[in-house]
Amino acid sequence: MLYAFLQPYHVGIINTQMQLRKVIDNWIDFGKRLCDHKYGYAPNVKLKGHVNATFPYIQSPLDYILPELIKNAMRATAESNLDNPMNAPDVSITIANNDTDFIIKIGDRGGGIPHQNFGKVFQYHFTTSGSCTDERVTRGLFGEMMNADQQGPGGGPMHGFGFGLPTSKAYAEYLGGTLTLQSMQGIGTDVYLRLRHIDGKVESFRI
Repeated sequence: MLYAFLQPYHVGIINTQMQLRKVIDNWIDFGKRLCDHKYGYAPNVKLKGHVNATFPYIQSPLDYILPELIKNAMRATAESNLDNPMNAPDVSITIANNDTDFIIKIGDRGGGIPHQNFGKVFQYHFTTSGSCTDERVTRGLFGEMMNADQQGPGGGPMHGFGFGLPTSKAYAEYLGGTLTLQSMQGIGTDVYLRLRHIDGKVESFRI
């Protein structure tokens, strides 16, 4: 009874009235706090599409996947606009909902994924942590020393040890969906999370 009180509209692990916008907004706020702490500012995020979509779903996997994707987009945007942060392009999140599945597209204009890294982003332990050597990000040697115990040299909370994307992809595929990305080197990256509904109207994964 206490669990039901703390988790309204839940039947076991299923949120019977999940409002996708609220879930996304929560992780946007989280990402902005981390980004502001790391870079001194956070890019704006625009949410569009079927923003009023409400349906039953298992929210906990989204609570892992979404912060990973949103942090990546914010980080790319922030690090590629250090010289002019106030004019940084928005991160764009689009929701598409239909009878079969729902799709979340997260797009940034943070310069894209370099060709040599594109085929590695879904590999476990692959990380670009430490790839930015600008002292406005690393905070120099002192910043590296402060972060070393928890996240590795210069890591910080915005990125870590190369588990976020591959684990998110594994979650999506277990749920009968996909996690894919398209990158335009020199422009930015679009990530697509596509997941099937569990309302019984179409074939879905087994819970």
